[in-house]
Amino acid sequence: MREVSAMNVGIIGAGRLGSAFAVALNKIGACVGGIYSRSEESSRLLCRKVGIETENSMEAAVRNSDAILLAVSDNHIGNVAAEIASCINKKYIEGKIFLHLSGALTSEILKPLEDLGAFTGSFHPIQTFADRDNGWKKLFNCFFGFEGCIEAKKYAEAIVEKLEGKLILIEKEQKNLYHAAACIISNYTVTLFHIMHQLLVKAGMDENTAADAFLPLLKNTVDNIEKLGYINALTGPISRGDHKVIEKHIDSLLKEIPEYEAIYRMLGKYTLDVADKRGSISNEDKKKLIELLET
Repeated sequence: MREVSAMNVGIIGAGRLGSAFAVALNKIGACVGGIYSRSEESSRLLCRKVGIETENSMEAAVRNSDAILLAVSDNHIGNVAAEIASCINKKYIEGKIFLHLSGALTSEILKPLEDLGAFTGSFHPIQTFADRDNGWKKLFNCFFGFEGCIEAKKYAEAIVEKLEGKLILIEKEQKNLYHAAACIISNYTVTLFHIMHQLLVKAGMDENTAADAFLPLLKNTVDNIEKLGYINALTGPISRGDHKVIEKHIDSLLKEIPEYEAIYRMLGKYTLDVADKRGSISNEDKKKLIELLET
């Protein structure tokens, strides 16, 4: 396979993720040969970012590229693949690499392109891209989940090597579990922060203080997981077997915000599993905590 710098890359989708990839690829010397977006303005903006002039055309993005990244939402990947397969001449598809960037879907969604001789794969950055302007930086030193054919894998490996990242091979049958894990650690952490915020506002804090005061706690928890591993990073009343504290938490939640009590109990039960692995609580305290959390 040719060097990444010698290959033209087409980007279909100019949202946060498409923009991040276009800029990052440009930074490592890959030539962005085409950009297509259903939003003309988004396409123009991204073209300016990477210093190219090209028509906002799906056909041009495919025709002028050796590898094409489908950076569209999961709901639209299948439709885009089918549209390319039905509307673009086979000679512009055959022998080219098509990668979608979904963590949930497999390369099977690109079968219409595979049937025309394309090499296909799913290529998912294990990262979050909330910032359109600086998201490209997060693609460096990043882990990527990959599933697909050998030729597509070779290209993905070449990209990841340039980005100084690591490629993780995912079995097609395990893609849903893999993506569920990503959702839990990223999306649901935001949800937990929201719940925390609601509790603090209910406790009398103003909204800004409620967010600012506990953000360092979240950051340090992540830092401890990185330094110590998630088992040894566990602190708090369950890790110490403080069942009386947990009982007071549950009583307050039932009184003040009962809709969060069930969530607290459920998370507490799984936290107890972690504390048990850590060996930080006695059997007596564990038994009392189980009674509290399963009531």
